[in-house]
Amino acid sequence: MSDEKLRALPREVPDYHARQAAHLRALAESATTARLKARLIDEAEQQERLAAATDEPQ
Repeated sequence: MSDEKLRALPREVPDYHARQAAHLRALAESATTARLKARLIDEAEQQERLAAATDEPQ
């Protein structure tokens, strides 16, 4: 199944990356292994970088 089909929100939704980062951080809080928690936090940080880049004026 493609990543696009698994998304709860399409990328066009305002604040998509910020919402995705918050979701990933919430998942990390209940992660059962340190490796999974680290992976989710890394993904959240990437989404936060994308959100910051999106918010910058062109």
